[in-house]
Amino acid sequence: MRNIAIAAIAAALFAGVAMPAAWAHHGWESYDAAKQQKVTGTIAELKWEQPHAILWVNREGKRIEVWLSPLQRMVDRGLNKEALSAGKSVTVDAQPHTKNANEWKALSIRVDGKDYDLMR
Repeated sequence: MRNIAIAAIAAALFAGVAMPAAWAHHGWESYDAAKQQKVTGTIAELKWEQPHAILWVNREGKRIEVWLSPLQRMVDRGLNKEALSAGKSVTVDAQPHTKNANEWKALSIRVDGKDYDLMR
């Protein structure tokens, strides 16, 4: 009986930790594939952490947020954190968020003369 109680408590604690992370992760359906375009700018900031890296890019006097792929996918394709340092010019093939005009989802990115496919 004691083992069942311990297991139930452990399961409840695990759910309490895992649920906020799962809830915070959003799906890609909130981006408009019909309005895909090239976004060129200068990297202002990078957040390199799970589940996705995020770039902030200065573009035409505005700072936009660009969501990238999961870290391991980018590393597997040769794109590492150092390649995305502040001040570098990037061109991102991206889709805009349907509700937040300053948020984009990257499909591919060009930095240092090299293209990286992030989603396909």
